[in-house]
Amino acid sequence: MRGTLFRLFPQATDSYPEPELIEVSRPAGTVGPGPSDDRLIVVDAVDKVPYDPPLTLPPFRGAVRPPAWPDQNGDFAWIPIDTEQFLQAHLYGCVRLSVDVWEKYLGRTVRWMDLIGRERLELVPLVEWANAQSGPGFMEMGCQVNNEGEMRLFCLNADVIAHETGHTVLFAELGTPAQDRLTGEFLAFHESLSDMTALLTALHFETVLDRVLTQTNGNMYVANDSNKIGELSSTQQIRVADNTTRMSDLAGLRLAASGDWIDPSGQGRNAHALAQPLTGALFDFLVDLYQDNLVTRGVIAPDDDARGWDRDEVDAAMATLAATFGNRYETLRGDFREALVDARDTVGFVLGAMVDRVDIDDLSFGEVAGVLLEVTSELVGLYAADMLAENLRWREIDPVVPARVTAGVMLATARRFRAGVPYAQQIGQFRALRHAACCLPARRHEGAVAFGLGKIIRAEHRRPD
Repeated sequence: MRGTLFRLFPQATDSYPEPELIEVSRPAGTVGPGPSDDRLIVVDAVDKVPYDPPLTLPPFRGAVRPPAWPDQNGDFAWIPIDTEQFLQAHLYGCVRLSVDVWEKYLGRTVRWMDLIGRERLELVPLVEWANAQSGPGFMEMGCQVNNEGEMRLFCLNADVIAHETGHTVLFAELGTPAQDRLTGEFLAFHESLSDMTALLTALHFETVLDRVLTQTNGNMYVANDSNKIGELSSTQQIRVADNTTRMSDLAGLRLAASGDWIDPSGQGRNAHALAQPLTGALFDFLVDLYQDNLVTRGVIAPDDDARGWDRDEVDAAMATLAATFGNRYETLRGDFREALVDARDTVGFVLGAMVDRVDIDDLSFGEVAGVLLEVTSELVGLYAADMLAENLRWREIDPVVPARVTAGVMLATARRFRAGVPYAQQIGQFRALRHAACCLPARRHEGAVAFGLGKIIRAEHRRPD
């Protein structure tokens, strides 16, 4: 049985004047008015103010607009773009697509956490608020005027919706740390993976794949739509995945016990800024995998392969790369597309496996990096883990080898990778752990800790970078 059809905009800019026809996983005929299903329901609230847990929570009990209805085939692609019902269908479709992407990479159904006794996540298309947020049992979208004076509705921006869905999925899968074991790097980790949710979901749009490759002639080092998160106009986005931020650029930035961020630089930076090195390393890894796929397919010669170059070398060789990729891209467009799709899915499956193993109590980027290298070596190979390790080191993220516990016996102790030593020389640590039972942390899905963490994350969203 086929899925349900929606028309969705990848980003809310003139770059995509027409929405793309997208089929989500829910079988046609199983999505009801709203749209709604057994896990999601759109509530188009009238004159609503943003939720503020635990003071205000769903369900919304005020007036609502008429819901979007499916056609006789069970699809929502028929709805005119200039209607309130299109906003409703667009929000639902983007959330469902983002969840589909995560469920593909996790290999299972995601079950929501903390729905306050309710079974469905409430989706609100529009509140008068220059932001968007997700929280216990809800997700709601605001709007913002961009740098060209145009009003942009976040419910029409798949990037923003996917980012918020990423937070919701991560809370469902990971829960929240113990009350005294929350770290600033956990909040930054949440932001980084939510940005990666937006990037990977965007790369499931055929129009995005085509536009990215057309923009770059196949050279992903050129600025393109895949690395702009939450684009508001052709020259404005909330964040950029292809950044050059290192941990030393964020020296002194930390989360205080009060939940406020302390930034010695006076720039008011927060979890979004601290997330940038990890996001940048993951984006660089995606590009490395893409380059490797092109070389493996014989599309580009090894001498043209930029995997081992640093950013200065890439910048110096940009013109030559553009000519090389441009000449090949015109005749081998399909191979470039498949190389990018394969890299996209490889990163996605690595992130899915990492989520299953990472311990969120006292979380650090070093421990996240160690788990990423472990699962990459298992799922992809040592060569890929070596590429990822180099990207992490460039960002000054020093991986910590994860400890695994089986039958109550510690198989290895956490230790740091030595800077400058090839990853392959240290991979024996991972080989010894490969078949060990995975010691998953307890998942904490309720109570004051979850509410308190939600307030910290929402506070960060009110000051987007």
